[in-house]
Amino acid sequence: MIQSHDAQPPGAIRIIIVGGGFAGVTLAQCLERLLPAETDIVVMSMTNHLVFTPMLPEVVGRTISPLHVAAPGRQLTRRARWIEARVSRIDRAANEVHYATRNGTAVSLPYSHVVLACGCAADMDEIPGLSSRGYALKTVIDAIAMGNDIIGNFEAASAEPDARQRRRLLSAVVIGGGFSGVEVAGHMADLMRGIHRFYPELHGEQPMITLIHKGKSVLPELQHHSLSEFAVRKLRGNGITVQLETSVTSVDSQAVHLTSGDKIETAMVVSTVGTHGHPLIKDLKLRMEKGRLITGPDMQVEGTENLWAIGDCALIPNAHDGHPCPATAQFATQQARQLAKNLRSISDGLAAKPFSYHAHGILASIGHRNAVAVIYGIRLSGIIAWFLWRGIYLAKLPTFSRKLEVAMSWACSMPFPPNIVELRLPEKPTAGAAATGT
Repeated sequence: MIQSHDAQPPGAIRIIIVGGGFAGVTLAQCLERLLPAETDIVVMSMTNHLVFTPMLPEVVGRTISPLHVAAPGRQLTRRARWIEARVSRIDRAANEVHYATRNGTAVSLPYSHVVLACGCAADMDEIPGLSSRGYALKTVIDAIAMGNDIIGNFEAASAEPDARQRRRLLSAVVIGGGFSGVEVAGHMADLMRGIHRFYPELHGEQPMITLIHKGKSVLPELQHHSLSEFAVRKLRGNGITVQLETSVTSVDSQAVHLTSGDKIETAMVVSTVGTHGHPLIKDLKLRMEKGRLITGPDMQVEGTENLWAIGDCALIPNAHDGHPCPATAQFATQQARQLAKNLRSISDGLAAKPFSYHAHGILASIGHRNAVAVIYGIRLSGIIAWFLWRGIYLAKLPTFSRKLEVAMSWACSMPFPPNIVELRLPEKPTAGAAATGT
């Protein structure tokens, strides 16, 4: 039996935001400022926090604590209601959102507008065998588990008598040479190098990370060949093997198999390629492209009146250049700000405006105190870009306490070795979970 959470008074406005990521939280914050106090703003997410995903590779590398990249949603908003629940269905005919609480109770909540900001899920079924042992770096639990596995594999290798098995345990494969793949590979290499000296049994055994990328150059998002070449040089200098124009055909319990016919025996596989639409999005039976809902320029979902979509789950045309917006946090937050203004305009009887945004820049940390960046068209690389990366993302971290904690962690990580405590988790996290956990 479905319970009604509460009725919507006649004339009252309730806006439900599905998803507690960058887009959802930013939208709630903006609506609080722009709409009257009597407007009911509701955020629904399976977790009670926002994950600052750009810093998840730092958690893997043990340079910052997992709690430093998670900020409670209730502390980020003033009057928006935060409901920790799994949204199961949107009844467009009745204007109701159906969700399940943590104890399994089925509840429905009426709405005036609903905004989908539920992100996308990693597609771990794209490569045969990947779902059974691959990691997708989407959540804090993923980052904790990956760091644990690296340290656990060192522990196992130090007690392993067979040389071939030791090499396998000290090997990791990262699939995908975009921003996520390059960043996590760099931080994994830093962690492996930092902890190696604590395992004298492995003296002479070199850890190996292989980055597999199907394109001709890594970091294609930069659109600068010289920066891509710099990144490859620095990655290789950091002990990472970079294989370009290569794809993975399958993964089994012992190895990763490549299109070249070669195989890499490894104990750890990380995939940063392949996404598919959130199940909630698919159930709507609306037009989609590449797993993303197609919206109009004003971010209203095609064929609907009070359904909107922003962030990674939406394919939004950018009026600035006519191209679809990329699935990045920078664009998600800007979409949220514009949508808040559009919802205010609609409540005032005015027309919504199309989304238009010109990105200021793009940065990637590639490990070993190196980064690459394009800021306002200026190309930067090396330690200068690395300091810039840290400064910009530190400024973007939510809450002053998180900024202070991360700054102190970075300062402590400079002269001291990584923490090699292995926290055993009860089970491996679900690899295909959506980043926003809706």
